[in-house]
Amino acid sequence: MDLNTAVTRRPLSACSLEEGAAAFTEGFSGYVVPVNVTPQALALRIQREDVDPAISEVFFDGERPAGILLVARRGERSRISALGIGPTIRAKGLGRAVMGEAIEAARQRGDRQLVLEVIDSNIRARDLYLSLGFAITRKLIGFGRSRKLATPDAAPAAECDPGMAVEMLSKFSDANPTWQTDPVSFRHAGSPLKGFALDGRAAALVHDSGRDVRLYGLAVDPAYRRQGLGRSLADGLAARYPGRKLYIIENVPQGVLDRFMRRVGWRKSTLTQSEMVLGLR
Repeated sequence: MDLNTAVTRRPLSACSLEEGAAAFTEGFSGYVVPVNVTPQALALRIQREDVDPAISEVFFDGERPAGILLVARRGERSRISALGIGPTIRAKGLGRAVMGEAIEAARQRGDRQLVLEVIDSNIRARDLYLSLGFAITRKLIGFGRSRKLATPDAAPAAECDPGMAVEMLSKFSDANPTWQTDPVSFRHAGSPLKGFALDGRAAALVHDSGRDVRLYGLAVDPAYRRQGLGRSLADGLAARYPGRKLYIIENVPQGVLDRFMRRVGWRKSTLTQSEMVLGLR
């Protein structure tokens, strides 16, 4: 392995959030989608995704943050939350070496699985993970409601405590969510997240501080499905945010929400991801 001798690696726990955020942004320079991470956003990601700073790393080119590896852990499962190698340290075998070490470290910890997601158009990364033994387990998609659509003739969704919305999502959501959509990611829910509920039978969790409104979760009590509650809540959210785009990023398993979203006027995004899993036992 011929790595640039100027590349140094430090645990994320030994770095500042500013260094980690700069390394994250640099590591994904020229990526399929624009990436610009702030220290606050990195702190939220660490909390929500259960990133372990002690086993995550920041890469430096000299003294300049140049890339990042984020490893999250929940029980006997680990996840590569992010692996970004910046332009000045790419094409030196670092990505493959880091992944090989992360796999071996997960085995040594006794983890059962290592999981990650890769954007499908990122062929080089996908092929790397396949060559390391990962298998594609499911396709992940996203949805959006155009800001140009007319506001539904519905009452604006009623806001509730975010923690209450998370509790409802935990009870109502389907089994086997992705790492990012698992309600456990929001167990410390608070600002900037907002919760919405409908009759105690449907709930949603959103982030509305940006230009567009991101939906993190929407679920209906299984005992009351197919009665229009989901549509009422979705329309209520659109009425709550007239003239603004609502969206879900590409981390929803294909087939889970497709028909419902089509019925309420949300379109499937063109970007897709693949969830990949490596069995470690």
